[in-house]
Amino acid sequence: MSSREKSIRREYSAVYSQFDSSLIQKVRSEAFEEDIGQHSWIVAKDLREYLDWFALSTTDHVLDFGCGPAGPLTYVVSQAGVKATGVDINATALASARNRVSMMGLSERIALQDVSEEATLPFEDNCFNAVISIDVMMHLPDRARSFSELWRVLAPGGCFLFTDACIVNGSLSDEDIRIRSHYGISHFVPDGFNESALVSAGFELEKKEQHSDGLIAICSGRWKAREKYKKELVAEFGAPAFEHEQTYLKRLVELYSDERLLRYAYLARK
Repeated sequence: MSSREKSIRREYSAVYSQFDSSLIQKVRSEAFEEDIGQHSWIVAKDLREYLDWFALSTTDHVLDFGCGPAGPLTYVVSQAGVKATGVDINATALASARNRVSMMGLSERIALQDVSEEATLPFEDNCFNAVISIDVMMHLPDRARSFSELWRVLAPGGCFLFTDACIVNGSLSDEDIRIRSHYGISHFVPDGFNESALVSAGFELEKKEQHSDGLIAICSGRWKAREKYKKELVAEFGAPAFEHEQTYLKRLVELYSDERLLRYAYLARK
């Protein structure tokens, strides 16, 4: 694993270690319009829209690439009745995911796997009917390689859906980029980059929609909820960490409201 990947794992481990605490659950329940156990910028109504894009069958096998604590993954499995595999490089996130899967009674339908030491995905060619990846690609240094590997494990005719919240659409200062990269390394790309990389990997792009509104709503909701529970959060994490997070959330609202950064959802087919 590269030093850059270790940095991402370290930054997110601090988040996931508190993910299931009663305090963070209170913040999430008030921050999200509908809490489905997500940490990413996905809102439940968008995830339901993505399920319509997929049109999954109960016999399908879905891969969640970068599943984190498995909130969206468990929601997809519960709603669509599919079986699924979630992979991640973060052991702390996977521990939370296993707990969530067990508590929801989905252990027979969801397999979870640590791929932190894997150069390639440990799966045979053409073994998944659909792949989903929520706000993960922006953290990966080589999207072209990731797209090619996901193309390999996806069955012919299968769909690949991913979101990317680091699409540059305007002027960004070095401070903007530093704050936006609060949770580890981020890779900012211009509009059109992902489309070209998907085609190069063998995919056909079917759909692309801007979904920045959910990110803005989540950031605003989290900022307000954290202000409400400021005393408890400061006691738990310290004043500097609290203020740093609030600055991060406030700046994201500005960047995406001004459309200097965009978040897109992409649907591609093999």
